Amino acid sequence: MNHEMTRSRVTTHPYTRVSFRKKARPAADYTPDLALVQVHCIADGGDPAAISLLQTVFADDISTNALTRHMTRNEACKYNHGTPTQVYRAFLRVDDEKRFRCRLCSSDADDSGWKYAKDALRHLKRDHFGLGTRCDRWSVLLYLYEMSKRLTGITI
Repeated sequence: MNHEMTRSRVTTHPYTRVSFRKKARPAADYTPDLALVQVHCIADGGDPAAISLLQTVFADDISTNALTRHMTRNEACKYNHGTPTQVYRAFLRVDDEKRFRCRLCSSDADDSGWKYAKDALRHLKRDHFGLGTRCDRWSVLLYLYEMSKRLTGITI
């Protein structure tokens, strides 16, 4: 029997990329103190130029509206080569592979980056500003389950 025939052959595509999941880390706690947010970004190894933009973006308060507002003409010229867009784009950079990366994190913190800028918005809200959305769906389902048990008189 030919020994070569019994071995299975594994072929991989030359562009196969192995990616590893990031370790889950807890969301940032919301704080209205902009100086504290800046300290956290500095500790995370963020770009000092991006960290200095925090005062401009969050002049009034740290909120989703402030983060997603459209840039003024002057801001667009200064931070985005004249292209008007939402202000959170000032916290992103584009790498050689045309993927978006967070400037508030260390350069290697966001493994493969994001294909679309809008996908990085969730990261900014959750990991830097404590503006993540909380899903209460499970607690609503639990409440409905408890109510149905009471109404039907079923005990488990």
